[in-house]
Amino acid sequence: MSSATDGHKNVRTVGVPVRKAFFCVGVFFILMVLFNGVAMCESARCLEYGRARDFWVAVLQPVARISHASGLYKFREVPQSTLGEKLNQPRK
Repeated sequence: MSSATDGHKNVRTVGVPVRKAFFCVGVFFILMVLFNGVAMCESARCLEYGRARDFWVAVLQPVARISHASGLYKFREVPQSTLGEKLNQPRK
């Protein structure tokens, strides 16, 4: 055997497989949408009337329902009602 062939057998792979990384990123975004679904739908309802508003309300309304039914929206409401009120006060 040559020394070039021996070197490849001892190489260790570093990092995470691409499939696993995409899966983790997908889970992250799904949870993010479910935690923020109700607030995202409320924000869409505040848009100016028109096609863009209609589209976003139609897309986010089912997400908001799932977020509300699962109760995951509450995890967003707690920091928003405590820290959010303090951080969003006008400066004096």
